[in-house]
Amino acid sequence: CYICHSLRYDKLFNLKNTCCYLCLTWTLTVVAIVPNFFVGSLQYDPRIYSCTFAQTVSTSYTITVVVVHFIVPLSVVTFCYLRIWILVIQVKHRVRQDCKQKLRAADIRNFLTMFVVFVLFAVCWGPLNFIGLAVSINPSKVQPHIP
Repeated sequence: CYICHSLRYDKLFNLKNTCCYLCLTWTLTVVAIVPNFFVGSLQYDPRIYSCTFAQTVSTSYTITVVVVHFIVPLSVVTFCYLRIWILVIQVKHRVRQDCKQKLRAADIRNFLTMFVVFVLFAVCWGPLNFIGLAVSINPSKVQPHIP
């Protein structure tokens, strides 16, 4: 928001709105957990000695969880990074035409740091989500091979 909509940023992210965003985030988190109790997907797993999400309870529910909690957020963040990257390229091109200024190295480093964090998130959470999909689609064949 700050990069692509800098003129509206202060209005969107004042103290009151930021508190509302935090409350909304926690509310949505609690709402996202509630369906697990109706589907019965939270079960004790003796392999890890913990109550965890059981992918084998419902194929359609597991697919929905992976799509809503992993694929959609990953797509939204990818879209946002593409928008930022396109904007940076446009500004860089415009600046080169106007004068011989360059983008600050710190700005590019900050963007790359955020991008690396995003890629690491996808790399770390991707396997768990894709294994969950595989287990939910064919539990009898895939589950015995998952440690």
